[in-house]
Amino acid sequence: MKVTIKTFNSRMEAELARGYLESNGIKSYISSDDAGQMYPSQQLVGGVLLKVEEEDKEIALNLLKEADK
Repeated sequence: MKVTIKTFNSRMEAELARGYLESNGIKSYISSDDAGQMYPSQQLVGGVLLKVEEEDKEIALNLLKEADK
């Protein structure tokens, strides 16, 4: 099951985090209600969600915490 580990204000921020996780071996997914990026302003309403598999949650959170330092 996929769980949300972080919500971003833009798809670009989420894509950067996703790329970082993927480079560290963590499969991640982006979810956003922006009509396939046709209405990017919708990202401001619901945010852009970064998700991982439940078993990867702790590792992913630690990686993102390290990256924020």
